[in-house]
Amino acid sequence: MKIIYNCWFALCMLLLITSCNDEWKDEQYRQYISFKAPIKDKDNGVTPIYVRYNPDGKVRYQLPVIVSGSTTNEQDIDVHVALYEDTLEILNRERFSGRTDLWYTLLEEDKYEFPEIVHIPAGTCVEQLNIDFDLRGINMTDKWVLPLTIVDDASYNYQGHPRKNYAKALLRVIPFNDYSGSYSTSTMEVYIRNANGSTDNKPMVTNNRTAYVVDNNTIFFYAGLMSEDLSRDERELYKIYIRFNEDKSLSMWADDEEKIGFKLYGTPAYSITETMDATRPYLKHRYVSFTIEYDFKDVTSRNQEVLYKVKGTMLLERNLNTQIPDEDQQIEW
Repeated sequence: MKIIYNCWFALCMLLLITSCNDEWKDEQYRQYISFKAPIKDKDNGVTPIYVRYNPDGKVRYQLPVIVSGSTTNEQDIDVHVALYEDTLEILNRERFSGRTDLWYTLLEEDKYEFPEIVHIPAGTCVEQLNIDFDLRGINMTDKWVLPLTIVDDASYNYQGHPRKNYAKALLRVIPFNDYSGSYSTSTMEVYIRNANGSTDNKPMVTNNRTAYVVDNNTIFFYAGLMSEDLSRDERELYKIYIRFNEDKSLSMWADDEEKIGFKLYGTPAYSITETMDATRPYLKHRYVSFTIEYDFKDVTSRNQEVLYKVKGTMLLERNLNTQIPDEDQQIEW
């Protein structure tokens, strides 16, 4: 009897295992369509994408379009993609409320182009949406976003992923060149200049300053300690431009130098050094540094103007993983 019982038990286990194995041959999840555009907590509801600013201003970005699921996609799928402005407006109201000057801005129509359909052939789970940017003349005073969505329709042989943000991509477009990025400014001192021309003995500092792309060899940042939360018109007024010349000299100016009292001292120059990491030999450290001195005045106060002297060094460190061929991917942002 015991032998018969053991035989029945073994047979049941074999059938159970076989059944379980067969189940895994079937799709365990719904095969939805989504973008690969993750949003991190620090990114304020958008996905930053870093694109190289080339001399002609043109660059291609590839956004992955994914078929989810536990099995291979077995059908040809034509995924329809469209602009989705409503998502951007909702995000702006949630994040910035009535501060419209801080809102993300819809990327201008002449700055991008993408196909309306992405073809995903059977046997493939990922294809790329090719977005062609023309960044000539882009003004990074604004926070440009390209909002995209996967279009659903009863006649299509797919469904966009129902989970929040999976079937949408809010791409925060950030061009970069060799000199843009977050500079260390801990040794950049900002002094209040007195009426007699002297300065006080208590300089103000900020740890970092972001430099934005103007073109292939030019950046801008905001003067002194002027906040990036100022109104758009005020941000425009306090943009300080720097062009990096081939002879290692810097050209430096402001749009309305007279209004903000901009005055540059000396002839600034820059240096570039590169070193390989001591413990990670594939990692290259690239440093751009320059020392500048200039005056400007804060005219945002209705009561009186405040004069400032700014003096010190700005240092950009860029870490590059040389094992990765694509430049935008090898930079550790």
